[in-house]
Amino acid sequence: MALHSPLPYEVLKKDELNYEFVNRDGIKYHLFFMPVFDLYPDLVNTYSFSIEREGTNPHPLDRRIAATVVDVLRRFFQNVENAMIMVCDSTDGKQHKRRNLFDRWFHYYNDGTLTSINAELGEGDYELLLSIYFKKDNPYKQQLIRAFGDLLSQDFYEIVI
Repeated sequence: MALHSPLPYEVLKKDELNYEFVNRDGIKYHLFFMPVFDLYPDLVNTYSFSIEREGTNPHPLDRRIAATVVDVLRRFFQNVENAMIMVCDSTDGKQHKRRNLFDRWFHYYNDGTLTSINAELGEGDYELLLSIYFKKDNPYKQQLIRAFGDLLSQDFYEIVI
C-alpha cells in the first residue's frame, strides 16, 4: 500500500466472492466477483469485478473508499493464480470516468506485483472499456494474455450483454 494511505473501512465478507461496507456518509457499497472461466475456460481463475453503491445521491470525495476496494483486491490476489477483468460500459456515459479512477487506484496502490492490459470495444453507440489484471508471476500469464485477446476479437459481447 502506498505510504500515507487512509485506513480502509471495515468490510463485511458475505461469502468468498461478495463483500460490503458502509462509508462515513452511510452509503453502502457492494463489491463482488463473478467467475468468467465458467463461460470462457481459457481465462483460468478469472473473475469479473464490480462495485455497486446503494442509492443515487452524490457524496463527497472519500479516499477511504479506494483504500477499502484495494484492500479487498489485495485479498483476492493473495491467490497468485487469480485474475480479474474490469468492465466499464457506456450505459450511463461514465465509462471513461470509471476507467480513469480505477487506473489511478492501480498506479497509486500497485506494489509492482500486478500487471494490467487495457482494451476498448465499440459497437454503434455502445462502448466497453475492459482491463484484465493479474500477478506478474501468475503461472497462467501467457494463457491469460492469449485468451483475453481471443475474447476481445470473438465473443465478449455474448458474455457481457
